[in-house]
Amino acid sequence: MRLWTENKRFAVVPAGRRSGKTELAKRKLVVSMSIKKTWEDPRYFAAAPTRDQAKRIFWKDLKGFIPGKWIRKVYETDLCIQTVYGSELWVIGLDKPQRIEGTPWDGGVLDEYANMRPCAWTGNIRPALSDRRGWCWFIGVPEGLNHYKDLVDYATSGADPDWGVYSWHSSEILPEDEIEAARKVLDPKTFRQEYEASFEGGSARAYYAYDPLRHEDGTVALDPNSALIVCCDFNVDPCVWEFAQTDGKSVWVVDELALRNTNTVEMGRAALERYGGHKSGVIVYGDSAGMNRSTAGKSDYALLSDLGFKDQRIKKSNPPVRDRVNAVNAMLINTKNEVRLRHHPRCSFLRKDFEKVEWRENGAEIDKTSPDRTHAADSLGYFIECEFQLRIKKSDPVKRFYK
Repeated sequence: MRLWTENKRFAVVPAGRRSGKTELAKRKLVVSMSIKKTWEDPRYFAAAPTRDQAKRIFWKDLKGFIPGKWIRKVYETDLCIQTVYGSELWVIGLDKPQRIEGTPWDGGVLDEYANMRPCAWTGNIRPALSDRRGWCWFIGVPEGLNHYKDLVDYATSGADPDWGVYSWHSSEILPEDEIEAARKVLDPKTFRQEYEASFEGGSARAYYAYDPLRHEDGTVALDPNSALIVCCDFNVDPCVWEFAQTDGKSVWVVDELALRNTNTVEMGRAALERYGGHKSGVIVYGDSAGMNRSTAGKSDYALLSDLGFKDQRIKKSNPPVRDRVNAVNAMLINTKNEVRLRHHPRCSFLRKDFEKVEWRENGAEIDKTSPDRTHAADSLGYFIECEFQLRIKKSDPVKRFYK
């Protein structure tokens, strides 16, 4: 009901399987066909990942839903319906997103959005809606923590009033016995994804202990009486640093600095611009490889020292990756169910790392195929592993155990 009545320009609709989201979207398109515009040729689209999918999902129903007296002509080959109002409705496959370019659109529906190319929205569809301030619905079932999840997060943030999120379970539409039958044959993760519209991470998630509901905290704030910890990673595009504080027992991440196509000096200056006046001191932790890298004849840490970051606590060598990741997971939640690591919502790179970074197939290395991923979690991990490393108590060889 909110989806239908709030009339947001961009509506993100991750709802359960067979829960009516596509049927509602079809009716939204049909109703739009008769709305008068100041221009004579309003255009709308019903899109799916491929043309065959789009035709199967939309074409027959849309022809049946539009009143016959509205229809001027139906183009079966082009999958286009033209009305007496001058409006047109096109059924489109987005396996080639550029198909939607070249003409302005008044609105449309992207079905099974999670299976579309990540760049389709920003690179092809969004610009085509600009001329006429067109609307768009993004509907489908979640498919992991991909670009659909990113869109949901953006809409949920409230940063843009044009966006809204609308989600409901299949159980609100389907009969109870059908839901229970599905529950019996599906594993819990698949059931949550398909019937409860839950965004489920892969089984290879590195930071499996992370839950944004427990670890993202808008009340996290800078404590003027505590030292500021600058967590460094020296990637170039992007370079991401985390700003954290600790009381020796827990850690809170107050801010994040992310720059594109940058270098150590630019990052250092940007950090000073934000926190150069912090009176309780600044401590640098980070990648030990920065001791060896050379920029303008100096290591990264030498450059930071020249900028005034004198207190540097860097290990001679980096710990094993799994040790660092395990230390972070233990801070996210320990065996006593205690949360000892929280971050502010502005730390968006960190959140995405926690949600999306996965192990490679060998289980010993992090998957770094995405250029934007791993840098935030890595930088924070160097600090956490240094100060909160997992220690296993070893038996005292002097004492003997008698059976």
